[in-house]
Amino acid sequence: MLARRFYEEVGVRNISAVSGHTALVAGGGCWCGPYHDVAAHLPLIENNFKRVIIMPSSFDVSVPFVRATLAATKALVFAREKESFNGICRLCDANIAYDCAFYFDYRPYLRHGEGCLASFRIDKESVRSVIPEDNNDISRSCSTLDEWLWTIARHADVKTDRAHVMIAAALLGKTVDYGTSSYHKVPAIADYALRLFPVRRIEPENQFRIAS
Repeated sequence: MLARRFYEEVGVRNISAVSGHTALVAGGGCWCGPYHDVAAHLPLIENNFKRVIIMPSSFDVSVPFVRATLAATKALVFAREKESFNGICRLCDANIAYDCAFYFDYRPYLRHGEGCLASFRIDKESVRSVIPEDNNDISRSCSTLDEWLWTIARHADVKTDRAHVMIAAALLGKTVDYGTSSYHKVPAIADYALRLFPVRRIEPENQFRIAS
């Protein structure tokens, strides 16, 4: 989205050292119970920049700190699915748009893959009691975006509870089975943006179990 535009990328923990006219806050899922560090830094970002835009994200407004932060912000806030938008539209200046991953050029990674990639999260946002024996949480194990994308590309099917793994796999033409994490974001993104793709929700009785 920012091709051919000059910008400086700054880590949120280093925001006190920079200031300017417009800050684009990267989108994602850091507005929930397990992760809300972006919300914690938003007041400082707004203090240091004249205009702040929060790129398409998911928001769990049942988390008191997240709700209070959004109610106080003057930023333009983009949700990336309808459930989040419905939660924030009365709290702040809200709009809705596709996750920024939809604007990436996946053509160099289009390949006919083989086999199934199980990539379920193993962090504190996971709600799974067990995971497949061959699980590879590529958002933690891969060191570069290129490695992450090629790992998806060489498979035919993907099973995941990570939003961006689901999105990338769908846009790469994979068959995707997805489960939910600790809040609504994954099924909500699928319902809003991936209805025309071969993406289906894993029902609880079909969840993986580790073989004994």
